[in-house]
Amino acid sequence: MSSPLLVLGPGQRSGSTLLQRLISSHPEAFIWGEQEGHVQRILEGVSRLVEHTEWVGDVAREEFAERGHQGFMANLLPQPVVMSDAFGVFMARIFRKPGTRVWGFKEVRYDQEFCVFLQKFLPGTRVVFVVRDPRDVLSSLDEWERAGWWKPHRTLEAIEHWKRVASSFLETTSVPVLTFRYEDYILDPEGTAQQLGEFASLDPRGFDLSVFGVKVHNLGATWERELRKFDELPPGMRALLEDEGLRTTAKAYDYRL
Repeated sequence: MSSPLLVLGPGQRSGSTLLQRLISSHPEAFIWGEQEGHVQRILEGVSRLVEHTEWVGDVAREEFAERGHQGFMANLLPQPVVMSDAFGVFMARIFRKPGTRVWGFKEVRYDQEFCVFLQKFLPGTRVVFVVRDPRDVLSSLDEWERAGWWKPHRTLEAIEHWKRVASSFLETTSVPVLTFRYEDYILDPEGTAQQLGEFASLDPRGFDLSVFGVKVHNLGATWERELRKFDELPPGMRALLEDEGLRTTAKAYDYRL
């Protein structure tokens, strides 16, 4: 594959890191981690630069072709295709690990609109999207709050983000997307490996399924977490899932809230 394989989820505690570890266990693949959305900012900058050279560049390039350095060069820029190709090379230089054939990164901040945007520059872009029951997401974020790692206002933001990103991947676009429910893929490691292999053109036998038996929560932490069930969460936290739009999105993924 000459273009990236993205592992995306609708926010923290979605199960995307486990899929990242599974794909990276394959000798022909590697998925880098999150970048806090910086790739989107770079992509937006490149897009604006391409639009600018399309707007002013043709006249400047015609001027240069006729008069060379004696002409008005103030708006002279490379062809749009040069910039687009350079961005593709830039992405591959950063995210393609030497010796691998399938490369990419995982992120929990991007929706499908970002993927369509990226596809304009990297036509082969593919996405593995993992979604998790928002009740379990809340239970996990609750543990973070109680540990002092997370603030309540961020939990509210996380649930709004879950709704926006998860709903975006219900749409059909030009980007190939393989969607997993976290609850399903952890119950069937071999089936998950088979689907990933077919989607990413990788031999399923190359995946190390032992990653399913090793829980890593944060910076190498492997201890058992003390999670409260959804019914045990504070009423204000449970109320975050009463939003009608969120419930509609959750139902589309077969989560009956």
